[in-house]
Amino acid sequence: MLSFGQAEVSDGPSAGLPLLLRPNLRLDPGTMVVVGRDATEQDVIALTVTRLGIQSWINNCTERIPFVRPDLKLNFAGINALALNSLKVTDVGIENAHTADKGFFLVSVGGPEVNMSSKRVNIELPVRFLKDYNKNKWSITTFEEEIPYHYFGDEYGIVAFLPEKIELNGNTVGEVTNGHKQLGALIVAGNGREGTMAAAVCLRDILNGNSVEGRQLLRELDKVLIWMVSGEEQNLNSVVVIVKYTGEDTAEIVDIFLF
Repeated sequence: MLSFGQAEVSDGPSAGLPLLLRPNLRLDPGTMVVVGRDATEQDVIALTVTRLGIQSWINNCTERIPFVRPDLKLNFAGINALALNSLKVTDVGIENAHTADKGFFLVSVGGPEVNMSSKRVNIELPVRFLKDYNKNKWSITTFEEEIPYHYFGDEYGIVAFLPEKIELNGNTVGEVTNGHKQLGALIVAGNGREGTMAAAVCLRDILNGNSVEGRQLLRELDKVLIWMVSGEEQNLNSVVVIVKYTGEDTAEIVDIFLF
């Protein structure tokens, strides 16, 4: 038996099986959710909402994915309960350089002003936060056909999925079981506190399956679970969902970009 951190991987015949069908396999934590060191109370609430959404996404996968992919019903019936339960574990912490590779997903709550993880990923985002230093204000900025378009106002936020690995295949299994777990990052952030809360609420609704508009993001994330249970190669796309705060525990999707 070979052990790599939290993952325990058999070096026997089962080594060729998809991750969630392997015996004696632990994957915890499935997700690492982080906030900035100076997070506000509202950011902490947004973190809690985000965590609940992530947990429901995993909890419902054994019914949701076989419904849209009936050919995978046998695979899901054969899931190793230990592996699935360990994948449901979500760790919460303060952003630092050592959290990035702890889970399959790094979920960063809060904008680049308050969360260094969001600041690092923001550079790579196709839709990103830009700061007007003269006004000391942030905006979410898109660059369609090289023309910038700005969403000003604290009520705007984004849910952004940025894959760490574009292709999930047999090589990825080796990387994961040898310690490099991270498959992607999720940014849950806003121009202000309201925008961050809007992003958390929209992500929760998307992962609950309650958002028709947000299904593109759900499909991209579900590709990871499909790969884990079937071994079927998957190509991941970046997705950015622009959202707007509309009231306590309510938000709306403004636009969606697939890259």
